[in-house]
Amino acid sequence: MSIHRDRSLGAVGSTVIAGGGLLAGVTPLGEVAIDLPLLHDLRALPALSVSVLYAGLAMLLLAWWRVGVSVRAGDGPSGRELATTAAWWAAPFALITPIFSGDVHSYLAQGAMTTAGLDAYQVGPSALGGPLTVNVPEIWQHTPAPYGPVFLQLAAAVTALTDGGVWAGIVGMRVLALLGVGLLAWSVPRLAGLCGVAPAAALWLGVLNPLVLLHLVGDAHNEAVMLGLMCVGLLLALRRRPTLGVVLITLAALVKAPAAVALAFVIPIWARHLAGRRGPLRAALRTVVVAAVTSLVVTAATRTGFGWVRALDTPTHAHTWMSITTDLGWAAGNLLHRLNGLAIEHTVRAFWLAGLVLAVGVNLVLWRRAARIGPVAALGLGLAVVVLAGPVVHPWYLLWALVPLAAAARGAGTRRAVAVGSIVLVLLVLPGGVQPGLPAALGAVLGSSAVLVATLAARRRSRQRTWTRLADEPFQAGEPTAVHVRPTV
Repeated sequence: MSIHRDRSLGAVGSTVIAGGGLLAGVTPLGEVAIDLPLLHDLRALPALSVSVLYAGLAMLLLAWWRVGVSVRAGDGPSGRELATTAAWWAAPFALITPIFSGDVHSYLAQGAMTTAGLDAYQVGPSALGGPLTVNVPEIWQHTPAPYGPVFLQLAAAVTALTDGGVWAGIVGMRVLALLGVGLLAWSVPRLAGLCGVAPAAALWLGVLNPLVLLHLVGDAHNEAVMLGLMCVGLLLALRRRPTLGVVLITLAALVKAPAAVALAFVIPIWARHLAGRRGPLRAALRTVVVAAVTSLVVTAATRTGFGWVRALDTPTHAHTWMSITTDLGWAAGNLLHRLNGLAIEHTVRAFWLAGLVLAVGVNLVLWRRAARIGPVAALGLGLAVVVLAGPVVHPWYLLWALVPLAAAARGAGTRRAVAVGSIVLVLLVLPGGVQPGLPAALGAVLGSSAVLVATLAARRRSRQRTWTRLADEPFQAGEPTAVHVRPTV
């Protein structure tokens, strides 16, 4: 089955998204290309800009789903064709501004702070000043960086190479994200082969996924580097190189802390290669030692200290409606505040603690059953619980779980749920440059509905042409046979 038509449809969709992103995305201040009067006028019409963007989203999602159908049918594209398709679909996002999130501006400011000798774990970007700080949202101006020393050094390298330029810095961070996605494209199919999953299916679900293209490539989130290092580390551990695997997973955790969960699931992998009843204990000790040594060496080399551990709660400064524990905490907190004056924040933190206990408990159960479930699949399920029970949830956070599950989940129901969930998450998030409200919602509905109606109309015309062609063709079932009829008297 040819992939060319779906590849072209997705590329057109990505291009339309990029165009809509210039109107509805997160616009850097002071960039000449964004100061054009025409763009300012169009940005004042949120219904129009969002409708354009959502029309592109609908095309990209439709193309992605159609490729998935051909992959599941068994006669679909090869891994190389899927990788080429991913490049086509990601290319339009290479040079545009971020669309859904402006976190990349915080990354650049923190990198510049590191270059300038400021402690990003003690002060916020406001201490830096300059054009990079102007684009950081107010809520993050005075907060320390919650990222590990590996990521701060990478961000510092980008800001140094781009000489502190805003646009050049965005492109530089996107190149860094593309390197992470490249690691995923290399490791996920190989992980899948070791876990009994079709590599092409894993590549489609875990790398070609629109969540990856929009949030890891388009918005340059540091999850790209974290997940890339984590998956390569898991692959090396499964290939009987657990020491190097633990080193890479530790580096991933020194980009962003959630990758540390993967260290626990390397233990049963390492224990397989150790003889004796104490194999699991020896594997656990070796994992801890290698991870600790790696952390100490990196921290000493970067001279950043361990302040990032204290700053891990920085993301909780923003209330995200997708967090179940936060929503329940606010609801219960408001009720208790009215009844007895208890501070709402105390109730919210109690729910966060309950979510943490739940996540730890579920991960312990999954760790004990990792041999039966499979360590990579168990990791994916464990990270899903970490995200869903956490105090802050963004759509790209679900990629922590989605990527391992894409490589290891063998159940058709699980994979279908992950695919459908990805589509829902893509459609739920409005671009970061518009305010939520009726105009934006109307634009989202109009844009996606227009593509849906056009798709249904095209399918109907295609079927009509097929039936018309069949009706016009002469019947050629076989050669006609002579029929002899005896005349009647």
